[in-house]
Amino acid sequence: MYPPMHFQEHNIERLQALVEQFPLASILTPCLQSDLNNICQVPVLYEPSRNVFIAHVAKNNPLTQCDKRSVKLHFTGDSCYLSPSYSKNKTLPSWLYSSVQVTAKVVIIKSGIEKEKIMSQLTTHFEQTFKPMWNINGVPIHSRQVMYQQLSFIEFTPTHWSGNFKLSQNKSPDVRALIKQSLELANKRSIAQLF
Repeated sequence: MYPPMHFQEHNIERLQALVEQFPLASILTPCLQSDLNNICQVPVLYEPSRNVFIAHVAKNNPLTQCDKRSVKLHFTGDSCYLSPSYSKNKTLPSWLYSSVQVTAKVVIIKSGIEKEKIMSQLTTHFEQTFKPMWNINGVPIHSRQVMYQQLSFIEFTPTHWSGNFKLSQNKSPDVRALIKQSLELANKRSIAQLF
């Protein structure tokens, strides 16, 4: 089985927390020209109360051809090289990482009211650390409508969540404690917090 059981993460709160912290999804969509997938990168916002992700993409994005189909959203959290020195030579060189995969059904939004709502939610969320905070309502409505003609607005409804957190779970608690301490000393706190 891959990934091994000890690296699989099933705690939905941890999976959602990683998605919130790292909202850029690599989205795999079917490709008509080959057996491979198209991949596009899209920042998404998860709404736990409705169990949906929202996003907007350019009109020519392959996602716009996936209405009512399933796609895979892949979120990559923090990662780093694991040196044997982090554990006083009790591990081999390796790589620590965290990722979340979500299978979701695509719904292309047609309603102008819903498009406005999604754009407002996305910009309010992603602007919250900016001062001054930019507000979509500052753009005249006619200009917004022209802009929206160049975009597709999407909801992704999750049907399956899974995680792969490779954080030395196959090591003893004392070795994991050494690794966590070394990560914190190396200022790799976001990955250390996952231990």
